[in-house]
Amino acid sequence: MQLPFELDPQIIHHIIYSQAGSIGKAIIELLMNSVDARATAVRLSMTKEGFECSDDGNGFASREDVIRYFGRFGTPHEEGDATYGRFRLGRGQIMAHASTIWCSNAWQMTVDTRAMGYSYDLEQLAQTLPGCSITGRWYEPLTDSELMSAVQEIRDLVRYTPVSVELNGRVITRDPRTERWDAEDEFAWYRAKEDGAVSIYNQGVLVRHDPAHMWGAGGLIVSKKAIALNVSRTEILRKTCPVWKAIAKQFGALADDVRSRLGDHRKTEASREKSARALLGGDPNIVKIYDKEEVITLLPGKRHVTMSAFLSKCNYSHNKRQGNRFTVVENGFEVPKGEAIAREGIAVVVHPQTLERFGCYNAHDLLDCIERIHANVREDIEKNGTRFWGRLELPELVAFSTLRDAFVERTALVTERDALDKETRRAWIALRTILHHYAAVLTGGERWRHGTPRTRGGKSFQILLGQSNTAEAWTDGDSYIAFTVDVVKRLKTVPLKAAAYIFSLIEHEVAHEGDSLDCGHDEAFYQRFHDLTIKYAQERQWYMHAWLMRYTTSMEGEGKRARGEAWRERYLVDRAGTGRTKRGLPRAIDDAATEPAVVTPEENMAFIDYQNARLVQAGVCPPPPNWTEVLDRARATQQQIEAELRAKRERKEAEDAAEMAEIDAFYEEMRREEEAARQRLALVLGVDANEISGEALDRLTGPGLTDDDVRALWSEKPWAEYEQQLYGMPEDYEDHGSEPYDVETDTDTDEESPDNDAAAVEAGAFYPPELRALIQPGETTWALERNAAAAGFYRVEDYLKWRAEVNS
Repeated sequence: MQLPFELDPQIIHHIIYSQAGSIGKAIIELLMNSVDARATAVRLSMTKEGFECSDDGNGFASREDVIRYFGRFGTPHEEGDATYGRFRLGRGQIMAHASTIWCSNAWQMTVDTRAMGYSYDLEQLAQTLPGCSITGRWYEPLTDSELMSAVQEIRDLVRYTPVSVELNGRVITRDPRTERWDAEDEFAWYRAKEDGAVSIYNQGVLVRHDPAHMWGAGGLIVSKKAIALNVSRTEILRKTCPVWKAIAKQFGALADDVRSRLGDHRKTEASREKSARALLGGDPNIVKIYDKEEVITLLPGKRHVTMSAFLSKCNYSHNKRQGNRFTVVENGFEVPKGEAIAREGIAVVVHPQTLERFGCYNAHDLLDCIERIHANVREDIEKNGTRFWGRLELPELVAFSTLRDAFVERTALVTERDALDKETRRAWIALRTILHHYAAVLTGGERWRHGTPRTRGGKSFQILLGQSNTAEAWTDGDSYIAFTVDVVKRLKTVPLKAAAYIFSLIEHEVAHEGDSLDCGHDEAFYQRFHDLTIKYAQERQWYMHAWLMRYTTSMEGEGKRARGEAWRERYLVDRAGTGRTKRGLPRAIDDAATEPAVVTPEENMAFIDYQNARLVQAGVCPPPPNWTEVLDRARATQQQIEAELRAKRERKEAEDAAEMAEIDAFYEEMRREEEAARQRLALVLGVDANEISGEALDRLTGPGLTDDDVRALWSEKPWAEYEQQLYGMPEDYEDHGSEPYDVETDTDTDEESPDNDAAAVEAGAFYPPELRALIQPGETTWALERNAAAAGFYRVEDYLKWRAEVNS
């Protein structure tokens, strides 16, 4: 016997409430209905109390249309009669947020799900109103931030709709035909960029933001034809939609072109993440990606390397064997400690950005990913005969927490006489006075007069030598800047390169604007560093030349032969200056006064002793640990962590199996009881047990029913009308079982509302200045997070940049 599927009446509750996400998305459904009704313009106004949405579309032509298309959810559209609609479900979303009155032509429908349940009042109007007008009153009034959030969300979602949308008196839509695009065809308009999300608009309405790693680039797609979506319109049916397949092919080519223009020397994070996912997915070019594409980021300095290079470094790096080991920094705030460990060459240290790139939650997951990648490479070699020269050896993971706890920062100041030989000290003494004056210039001072390095104003830093296992230079932000002996010693072998590097370090330390030992590098720091290097580039070059003159003059005073890189550089500068002067041109660089080379104050030993005492009190001068022993402990700790993870996973699997067995036993018992009850009723009624439906069984097994009562109910069959209602649903209704509903919960009035959350402060406190400038007046942190989520972004920072770009 063939029986139709049943549809529970609670599906209406699901359509209205489970579909309902934010107010903005609910309003978007009304706007899309206006487009489907052939409207040319939509006027929308929103306040904290309610909203009004009106259009000049077709509306509902007759009472039968109202009953069939408004009163009945799930009536499918006919092919080609709608731009967005498929099963007339979207209008239910607004009914979860507000009581509404719908006026269209000669009919008025009133809906209030909280007072009337899942029904509506239908009235005939005395005067015909063309189009459709919807007036709503929020069940709970909006706060200022909620209203602003909803308005901004609507602006983001309907940017390219084919009809003009006016929101609170201002048109918020754009015509894509008037904009410049990288490509256009019969399916869509396309724009590609180096990085960022790919924003996808289905005929002008935002569907989602694809992560950049899916394409290896960012960009914008506005489709001309309808893209097949799931019921909640939050995901694209990528495997079955022919329009999307054509769009994906075109935009994929644009993304490849963007990456090719960048060249091998400049990879974006999107490109690196795409390569990482390709390795995990067994890409046909997996061996080439394994050897050529940068997918691992190492410390110090966020150096990007290939998987092949990373495994080589696990065996040998920092001029010593590493024992095929590596460690991973899992938290961003531990990166400075990881950089110090890596700089010391204790272990190969992986940056936490690598975990995000591979979709990992911890270091153990990354090791599993490497093992899977090796399996994919072996499979490619075996199946396709691909040539591969590397060794697919799985490295050993050691616990970063053990290395972190054992690593103690050791920082101290030292004297020039104890740390430097005679020739290095000659170059350093000439340089430290120059650095003293240059630091004053960087902090707002200026040179006294032409030809002298002396300055007026700015901070007066003492330039000192030191030893550290965490930094090449550091400062207390007020009285001194110290450089490690290892950096300064390079002045003897490569004086110009070393001096240029030291000048960069002093700009770096000044950019910290405070103590640099315990601080990181945020976007504000990089902006200050960028500004200093650009603004004072000319002064830097002059002070470099002044140091060169002092250094070489010092050697001349002792009768040294004119040789070496410093001599050659000075000779070239002098020749260029003389040649230009003969031609009536200014010198290549202003003359630096030939003052005595080593007229500089001696080191202040009392000051050095005082600062060392402070460093000892701060605990940064202890003896180094035995790293061989520490690495052994880190290996043991990691093995213990992995054993605990395995045990936890096995416990979870056992608990899940026991729970499933308990559920199966429960349903099996219920099935036996129902079958027994059905057989008993079949004997009483004299019918076949299969004729007793589930609804009939529920009614006939009620408490206190006698056999005569059962026979009477069977003859009346009061459940037949209900079953007819269930079986009366459209035969072509689909629930998209393969594309699950994107169930969202309404958060407009929950306990995280800004009225109830003390943390909902004025936006901007947590973002750098360049992002704070993108925040609109009155927007709160909570509102920004809500808008970002509604537009498909995980991070508010990405959302702000995207919003600024599309509004520009």
